[in-house]
Amino acid sequence: MNHRWLLLLLTIVSINAQSFQPSLEIVEQFDDVRLIAFINEADLENYPLWHPLTEAPPLSIRNAIQAINQYKANNGKLITGIVKEIELREMPHHSNYWHYLIKINIDPGKKPKYQVYVVLMNGKVIPALIETESYK
Repeated sequence: MNHRWLLLLLTIVSINAQSFQPSLEIVEQFDDVRLIAFINEADLENYPLWHPLTEAPPLSIRNAIQAINQYKANNGKLITGIVKEIELREMPHHSNYWHYLIKINIDPGKKPKYQVYVVLMNGKVIPALIETESYK
């Protein structure tokens, strides 16, 4: 009986340590897909703020795409795909904290497949999770 409790306790303790770090959840609707991304609060320390009416973004679109290419290269993935859409959005509940949403078509066949990345203004790349459609 005690072994079951020990197993349960070990399972709870062995949960990914990253899940215990404070994070900001971003839920976005991007065209016809719903995205979820988790940003560690530590990534927002010393974050470049942007005031859209008075200055250019701290990270250019070109640098954001280069950051994705670098991210993919560091993870051993081939740099393929076609950029289909880029949006600039403000983070929820964080005034003047902006990020890019970049949608890449990785399979330009009849039914395209997409990867979406959140690129922070400090150059950090976070792959977004595409929420699947629920079937009833």
